[in-house]
Amino acid sequence: MTDASPLRILYMEDDPGLARLVQKRLRRAGYPVDVAEDGQQGVEQFQAGDYGVLIIDQNMPVYSGLKVLEVLNEQGGLPPTIMLTGTGSEETAVEAMKLGASDYVVKDTDGGFLDLLPPVIERILKQRRLVEERQKAEDALRESESRFRAVAETAVDAIISIDKYGRIIFWNRGANAIFGYEDDDVLGRPLTMLLNTAYHEKHGPNMDFFSVAGEPRADRGIESRGLRRDGTEVPIELSLSNWQTARGTFYTVIVRDITERKVYEDKLARMAHTDALTGTFNRHYLDGLLESEFNRAKRYNHPIGFLMIDVNRFKQINDQFGHNVGDEVLIGISKQLVETLRESDIVVRYGGDEFLAILPETNGETEIARDRIIEAMAATERFKHMLDFPVTLSIGCAHWDPQDPRTIDRILKDADEEMYKAKRINHAQEAPHT
Repeated sequence: MTDASPLRILYMEDDPGLARLVQKRLRRAGYPVDVAEDGQQGVEQFQAGDYGVLIIDQNMPVYSGLKVLEVLNEQGGLPPTIMLTGTGSEETAVEAMKLGASDYVVKDTDGGFLDLLPPVIERILKQRRLVEERQKAEDALRESESRFRAVAETAVDAIISIDKYGRIIFWNRGANAIFGYEDDDVLGRPLTMLLNTAYHEKHGPNMDFFSVAGEPRADRGIESRGLRRDGTEVPIELSLSNWQTARGTFYTVIVRDITERKVYEDKLARMAHTDALTGTFNRHYLDGLLESEFNRAKRYNHPIGFLMIDVNRFKQINDQFGHNVGDEVLIGISKQLVETLRESDIVVRYGGDEFLAILPETNGETEIARDRIIEAMAATERFKHMLDFPVTLSIGCAHWDPQDPRTIDRILKDADEEMYKAKRINHAQEAPHT
């Protein structure tokens, strides 16, 4: 801890053993920790106490971690907050960040996350201090123009002053760093020259929003696309507020480059719907994907083909060559599937050593696609350095068109049954060599 004043942490966790481990580790780092045994108790304890940091486990009785965030937001907001999630719960982490969590930590089975907690706490406290300092800076800017200039020129964010007509009258060094313009290039010109019109037409607010026309304003967290002098774009976040002088009402626009944040959000979003090992879509994402493809096929009266794919002798591969080799085989198969199928086809890791290929707009060509995969697997040399026998697949086919009364589950079951028929045949053929 860098702050001399005591800071208490509230940890919401229904596992007493894990709660004691976290308490012990954080006390060693100088943080006193109180424990709430479920989400509802945690909310009540937070309301009654004075806590500087919350650590919330997602899987709790009564209130889940996400429910706790929703309740506390409704009651006035969150202190710096860390969400604890299990491995493979990236979608929960995305939702937690949207609800205001400062960061998240994945609980690994080896307990390595315990050593991650102190530096994460330090980081989110530093972030909170920066937010508070930035708020104080914004308040100070409204007090006088001279103080405004002194503070503005030391800020990392872009700070831009505009008159009641939306024309730029002040431009700090942070604005120069983000947009690439010097003062003389922008003074007297409209703020909207720095914004992508097409972005606001699509996502809002419309460009009239930035025509301030002298009215009081206090708008924060407006996402936009900034236009640099060289023509490139940068994701930005805007805060717009007014301040008074003897000459009338003026406006402060604080612009933050959020490139790193958007990259992080995109990464979390990808992790929520892709398989960590193979990079294909994951089973969790499949339900929405199937619904979307079925609706599109019905709209345009197009059939869909399905291939349920299983790796033959995969248990033998793991047992004989180890799980690392097994993982490399799965990665190689996923690459082979993507390379062999059409760009419009969709490959999903269905579970374990099974893949599902969805073939939109397939007019009786599902078996052709199956045969093409089998031929490609027979011809590839990508597995020869790993194994002393060929990698083969068992593939079951199923077809659907908009007139077909079967449900999605029934079609997938049909493909699965066909796959097991193929697997029995392949097993009989390969048995002498195993």
